[in-house]
Amino acid sequence: MGKSNEFRQGYKKAEAGWVPADWGLTTIDDIAEINPNNHHPLPDGTNVSFISMADISEDGKIERLQTRRYMDVCKGYTYFADGDVLVAKITPCFENGKGALVYGLTNGIGFGSTEFHVLRARGIDPGYLFLHTQSHRFRANGKLNMTGSVGQKRVPKYFIANFYVGLPRLPEQEKIVGIMNIWDRAIERVQRLIGAKQRQKIKLVTQLLSGQKRFPGFQDEWQQVKLGNFLNPKFRKIVKPAGAYLRLGIRSHGKGTFTSVVDNPETIALTHLFQARKDDLIVSITFAWEGAIALVGPDGDGALVSHRFPTYVFDTSKMLPEYFKHLMVTDRFFYELDLISPGGAGRNRVMNKGDFLKIMVTIPDIEEQKKIAGVLGGIDEQIALLKKYLEKLKVQKKGLVQKLLTGKIRVKVD
Repeated sequence: MGKSNEFRQGYKKAEAGWVPADWGLTTIDDIAEINPNNHHPLPDGTNVSFISMADISEDGKIERLQTRRYMDVCKGYTYFADGDVLVAKITPCFENGKGALVYGLTNGIGFGSTEFHVLRARGIDPGYLFLHTQSHRFRANGKLNMTGSVGQKRVPKYFIANFYVGLPRLPEQEKIVGIMNIWDRAIERVQRLIGAKQRQKIKLVTQLLSGQKRFPGFQDEWQQVKLGNFLNPKFRKIVKPAGAYLRLGIRSHGKGTFTSVVDNPETIALTHLFQARKDDLIVSITFAWEGAIALVGPDGDGALVSHRFPTYVFDTSKMLPEYFKHLMVTDRFFYELDLISPGGAGRNRVMNKGDFLKIMVTIPDIEEQKKIAGVLGGIDEQIALLKKYLEKLKVQKKGLVQKLLTGKIRVKVD
């Protein structure tokens, strides 16, 4: 017998795929009431819980449980109870895994957006039902079964009702849920640590970049200078390539740069472009008011931009790029960018490049810049490592839940 058949010994093939032979096979319709509507009216003014899509994280956690008066939310909203599973109906939220297992509701009941399907478990662990709604198979098949017009596609009730699941005995369901709860707590601990590090950095940025907090050995007065004192415009003009090329863009709110490939240069009306290099300061003149400013990283070295993205090089005897990258994303600096970006209503605002170099900043000498940049950069590195670890945990969690829900990994039940 081949290796694949050996793996399937003790398993059976069904709509849900290969599952253990001792598991039941059923549809969600058989183990849950879908969109129940059996709540009893409450006196006006009674406090009830309310949940919207914005209150649910992508990993199915309720980040905020609102409290509202019953008379304000009772009409036209979806009713649910403690232990119900919520599943998003609409395309964007469903693709991101929006949905939650709800507990801790005011009076044990709540109301929510009509963009939720409500699943009430019958005879099974609600947490086990929730894990299936978060599984890759459920999300992938749900997207294939969406109905409606483009931009308004929804996950229909019949897809959920007919979705097959493998069903172990209740003790095994509970053990699977318990294992995944332990995994979730590990993820939450890392998320809390990232949040603490980010708050620590915000506090240090405020203190160190204003001079409120200084390191021993630094006593010189800080100097107020214009950006033009240490930034020099650098325009590397080239003829637009005939073939595919790498284009550089800037995210707003100081979120850095990104790159994309232009496969067909004929779609670009310009005849000339400009080359960006690593450690350039780059600004979007049309979205500077929105904080579209960044340092070019290694991935953007040599990428091309239009004339709407001026680049500048640093005089490193006066300003270190690794120091300025923290200064340029402060609220005060964003305010200055907003002031030099006049324009009409909406997003039609253009930064004055001459005024950009006249922005005044108060800075320490190079050695103190180096010390401050080292401390803040060290925290950035810690946050980056924690985020990588968090993503690794999430990937491992997805793999583990898939194996537990199909019985590929069995748990011991006392």
